[in-house]
Amino acid sequence: MYRILNTQPIELSNISISTEDILTAINSTNQKLRSIADHTKELSLNIFEVLDLRTLSGAVGETFVGEMTRTVPTLRKNPSIDGYPDLVQCATPEMITYFETYASQDSKESFRYGGIEVKNTFGYKKTGIDLFDGEQRIGRINKRLEWKAHHQKTNHLLGLYSDYIDGYPTIVAAFYSDQLVPEDWSVRAEPKGDSAMTSFSTLLIPGYQKMLSGIRCCLDDTRYLELFDLEV
Repeated sequence: MYRILNTQPIELSNISISTEDILTAINSTNQKLRSIADHTKELSLNIFEVLDLRTLSGAVGETFVGEMTRTVPTLRKNPSIDGYPDLVQCATPEMITYFETYASQDSKESFRYGGIEVKNTFGYKKTGIDLFDGEQRIGRINKRLEWKAHHQKTNHLLGLYSDYIDGYPTIVAAFYSDQLVPEDWSVRAEPKGDSAMTSFSTLLIPGYQKMLSGIRCCLDDTRYLELFDLEV
């Protein structure tokens, strides 16, 4: 069960997205992740135990993006994996026409009419802590969550926090802010040598405080509520 902590909708220029919409997408994402894990276990392979955490975190975010487009039909998934934002609003004929042109060109530029960027994190483990794949991480991660983005202009951020629960990757909480500024992000780090990583910026403490004040929902579990200094 989740506790709704903020009923203020996410307001875009032509779309209003309720906390209930977000929670619906969270629940359906969690169900899909459990189904995938159960199916691969039947093949003697739990896919989520062989994916590294960075890849798994991205997969959780991508699954959630897909579920949001089903929950809110006026949102579309950005067709470019490097496009911005992840969820684009298509609420008018003009937006739809532009989206179709944008999609056909596989554009990596920012979508003109805006939308919502989605990032997921499992949290970073504390120094000296050992964690096995699939092990619940609460109590063994740093108190401040860190989301990473490709550039410092990222705003309208819907940040997800996930953990392993009963061995399944599960979205625990959702946060949102449309008040982020470039100074809330670290200077972009560039990959070194032959690294497969892409460039990224990390949300700094002032940005995290904005996200924390915009928490929308969280599992009704004392351990997670206390992580965000919420009443239990």
